[in-house]
Amino acid sequence: MAKRVIIGSISHETNTFSNIPTRLSDFKVQMDKEVATTHKGARTICSAFLKAAEEQDIEVIPTIWANAQPSGLVESHAFNWLLDSMVERVKAAGKVNGVLLHLHGAMAAEGCDDPEGRILETLRGVVGESVPIVSTLDMHANITGTMIAKANVLVGYDTYPHVDGYERGIEAANIMARILRGEIAPTMAMNKPPMITSPQVQKTSYPPMKDVMDLAHKMEEDKRVVNVTVAAGYPFADFEFIGMTMVVTTNNDRELGQKLADELSSYVWKKRRNFLADVVPVREAVEEAMRAPEGPIVLADLADNPGGGAPCDGTVILRTLLELGARDALIAVIADPETVSKAIEAGVGNTVTMKVGGKTDRLHGDPVEVTGIVKLIFDGRFVPTGPMGTGLETDVGRTVLLRCGGVDIILTEKRYAATSLTLYRSLGIEPTEKRIIVVKSAVHFRAAHEPIAKRIIEVDAPGIHGVRLAAFNYRKVRRPIFPLDPEMLGIAELKTNWSD
Repeated sequence: MAKRVIIGSISHETNTFSNIPTRLSDFKVQMDKEVATTHKGARTICSAFLKAAEEQDIEVIPTIWANAQPSGLVESHAFNWLLDSMVERVKAAGKVNGVLLHLHGAMAAEGCDDPEGRILETLRGVVGESVPIVSTLDMHANITGTMIAKANVLVGYDTYPHVDGYERGIEAANIMARILRGEIAPTMAMNKPPMITSPQVQKTSYPPMKDVMDLAHKMEEDKRVVNVTVAAGYPFADFEFIGMTMVVTTNNDRELGQKLADELSSYVWKKRRNFLADVVPVREAVEEAMRAPEGPIVLADLADNPGGGAPCDGTVILRTLLELGARDALIAVIADPETVSKAIEAGVGNTVTMKVGGKTDRLHGDPVEVTGIVKLIFDGRFVPTGPMGTGLETDVGRTVLLRCGGVDIILTEKRYAATSLTLYRSLGIEPTEKRIIVVKSAVHFRAAHEPIAKRIIEVDAPGIHGVRLAAFNYRKVRRPIFPLDPEMLGIAELKTNWSD
């Protein structure tokens, strides 16, 4: 008789420094059978759950699958409604053999610093202590003691850009199958070094993060080890438990798990200076791109990354490109519904003068007045074919291509980090033929852009996703912590295993 396993997801990356509230209407929500029909055939974590369950003769019971674009605190009503909807369906399912989830790990809600912990704790209360709960996590998860205590296994992404979600979904589902067959009795051990790191230095194809992941994968070669998760953490959240976390799951060998988690933590601590970011001032970056003999040169606007909760309407790089007379440049994207409407009203082929960007706050630059020709109007729907989001329709709202001299601006109604070249080609733009491409992204853009870029320059523009962590007004974070507190530079060895 097939085992019955719940699947579900409530996922959000919350930037507590963001001025953009996260409402229930911001979540894309699928319920019950719609979960399976939406994801079947794609390469998502949910489709991985479905595929592995079919192969393992597991009956899947879909509940709710919900996610929203990174932004500010999730409103309490939204979080409570999503959790209640999941719990209602879990209760209605009756006796189940397992719970398989995808949680981001860096959500924050009004009145709740640890929503993932609450989700796991609540579900544990419903299904009981004997039913295994396995969850995938984003690499930016800020893992808490409650999450460790209430789940049986947490499986984090191994890559940033996150191109292995499908594979980690398969891994998590297969671990669940092994538990249900009685092959393993997983135990988790955690070590949380006192350090936070900016996403820009967490990319897993480059040191120091590559070195950390190589060590983690070597540890996984031990047959006693079920999984090793290195959570790089999400620094743009002001809560006590943010930061890197090493989680080692073994087959009922907690002593071995703790030894390996401690070893990983010590390894990272010794390399902590290598996790300090190095970025290029805006004017210098633009001048370097303009001097390059050939393109495309990709300028990464790290601080206005909508994939990390920023408004995606920063203007500092745009202003500099226009002032310096850049040619054959492309801005991808500026989210500004007001200018989209004005450009559509003007119509294709017509010239329009308007103020672009800087509408959400003044942390990412003031509005820039531009005069440009409306080159194209697009409905904003496309299906990514690259390494991220493959097969799931993306909707950035009504979209306009505005040509301002030598600078093309992609104006959208919704925030979007350019993780797929499909957007450009949907607009009739061949990105390989551009001289300069500005992307509002920290790392995810690399999955699609690295293969075509002659060079990538990480730009020190202002914003709430910037690399200067000491500039953020942290109030709750445990102290002392690297790199916020200078005294942490002089500590050679970690003496304790921090856990909440």
